[in-house]
Amino acid sequence: MRLALLFVGIPFFTWAQSDSLRTRNLNPVEIQSTRLNVAENRSPFAVSVLSQYRLQVGQPQLSLFDAMGAIPGVFAQNPDNFAQDLRISIRGFGARSSFGIRGLKVLLDGIPESTPDGQAKVNNFDVGSLGQLEVIRGASSALYGNASGGILSYTTETPTSNFAEAQAIAGSYGFQRYQIKVGQKWQRSSLLINASRNQQDGYREYAAMNNWLFNVKFQHELSATAKLTFLYNFAKNTAQDPGGLTMQQVEQNRRMARPQNVQFQAFSGATQHRTAVVYDQSLGTKHQVQARAFWTNRDFENRLAFQAGGNVQFIRNFTGGGASYQYTDQFGSVSYRLKAGIDLENQQDNRKRNDNQEGNSGAETLNQVETFRNIGAYLLQEFGFGKNVALTVGTRYDDIQLKVKDRFLSDADQSGRRTYQRFSPTAGLNWEYQPQRSVYANFSTSFETPALTELGNNPSNLGGFNPELGPMRAYNYELGTKATFGWLKVDAAVFQVNVRGEIVPYQLTEFPGRTFYRNAGNSRRRGVELGLTAELTEGLTAFVNYTYSNFKYLHYSTTSGTFDNNQLPGIPPHFGYAEVRYFRPAGFYGIVQFRRNGTFYADDANAVRTDAYSLLNLRLGWQIKRTNWSLEPFVGINNLLNQRYFANVQINAAGGRYFEPATDRTFFGGVKIRLGK
Repeated sequence: MRLALLFVGIPFFTWAQSDSLRTRNLNPVEIQSTRLNVAENRSPFAVSVLSQYRLQVGQPQLSLFDAMGAIPGVFAQNPDNFAQDLRISIRGFGARSSFGIRGLKVLLDGIPESTPDGQAKVNNFDVGSLGQLEVIRGASSALYGNASGGILSYTTETPTSNFAEAQAIAGSYGFQRYQIKVGQKWQRSSLLINASRNQQDGYREYAAMNNWLFNVKFQHELSATAKLTFLYNFAKNTAQDPGGLTMQQVEQNRRMARPQNVQFQAFSGATQHRTAVVYDQSLGTKHQVQARAFWTNRDFENRLAFQAGGNVQFIRNFTGGGASYQYTDQFGSVSYRLKAGIDLENQQDNRKRNDNQEGNSGAETLNQVETFRNIGAYLLQEFGFGKNVALTVGTRYDDIQLKVKDRFLSDADQSGRRTYQRFSPTAGLNWEYQPQRSVYANFSTSFETPALTELGNNPSNLGGFNPELGPMRAYNYELGTKATFGWLKVDAAVFQVNVRGEIVPYQLTEFPGRTFYRNAGNSRRRGVELGLTAELTEGLTAFVNYTYSNFKYLHYSTTSGTFDNNQLPGIPPHFGYAEVRYFRPAGFYGIVQFRRNGTFYADDANAVRTDAYSLLNLRLGWQIKRTNWSLEPFVGINNLLNQRYFANVQINAAGGRYFEPATDRTFFGGVKIRLGK
């Protein structure tokens, strides 16, 4: 009976854990990314959590890709090409991205990693220091404003004891990872310092990467009611880009790099510093305030595989902050919470383009300063009727200003500006009909302006903004349930998202490797997300998820044709994940992961179709624990079945260069030494 149930749903939740990473149960976890903290089973939204145990133990920790498959409704691609970074989409939001993450709000310790124009990269995150991941699956602009088709909220672990930890991992195709982590806990303070280096040669030719990461998290309790948090992150990464291939090239040699990418030395490199301060204060039992400020500086260079303007550089300064106030009270049998806040974010990109003279910088073709300013104010209210019913309503107003100042005037002054104002309402109802068993419904909205990079990629090859590209708007309707039945935890959600002005990528033959964007008319996304977590016996837990996606253009025409009723490219209608973990307080542990991705289209015309594939991964380890130290050797195999598939598919690629072949069977092994508890 238990084994049969493994195939009906998904693992909405993971194990709640102790400091030693080994205690597990199915109790609800408190969610913070909804801005009004709430137990997950009482949330009116689809929210998933991965704990530190799932993110770190036995994993190679090179990329977040290994963890993302465990969340329903989340589809990830591109774990191998570090020049383009991991691509993540939630219910189709983010699927259009040619590199990095678009359309989703990414947070680290509550501070936005996503810039206000909706761009994010997660290669600055060290998986080895993450304590938790929360994912809101659905439109969330009422919470976070522009480009919030879903939320990825990562939290750095907080030390609860004194320890020092060192880890070394090596594997196939030159993979090496080294990490040092130190945690200190005092009576009123805690400190985490983490440093790591990742490198590999890559499966394909011309695919080497090198990445340095350094993180600091310091928390100090100023009093019994006040806390100050300081965060610092440094990241330096470089990666070669082997590019997309045609099917003929794949069949000739799937490990080859595109010849033009080698000729023009296609490459991505960035250095980033990020500093943030957060202040939390409780004023009695009814009032709470928070203030935060942050600054991010990113120095970026990208060489593309063509000459005209193929060398891209920008220096980005992203500053911001905010403040919030929360009020909590009880009026008879009705509990009440209110949260009001303001977010201020300003992004400035000093962008240049030069000709790419086979890896050398040539004549300047573009020089402009792009700014994106967002001021957002939000109001959320929660009404609790008795102990079982909670109604959440809220709205947010965003005022957005985009400007471009042209400093390259030989082709005339292309300066310009855009202004957007948006209200984003939301409403959700949760009924906990029995303890830890609830049903919910919600209506939520999101809007998304084009990113500065998307606007700046002007198909006329002039400076300024693409005059034909506008924002998109989405309306999300959802029904779901979250329930625990003894050893089994179930999550199910059905949804429909109506989208106006879908932003769609395309390429032009004269600019190979460069992606432009345009608006489709209307599209509709319908889907089902199912899952469960099952504790089968002592130490043995299974997680299963399945996602069905029926995403279609309703009205969409270009000079290339009419695509009404075609499937949106880049998202398979069916994908799923299963994982079985055997884990005890000490000794042997084993993890088996299975991922199944169905076929999907690579173009708007639905003329190019990818093959479905299945991946099987295995991790084995042994924990030797003593009073004041521990030793953990571990090994792993990815793609145990040696499947041939595509790690990334470039949407609407020019010249048929859709495909980036994935790594075959790979091995890794490592050891972790920890002093302290």
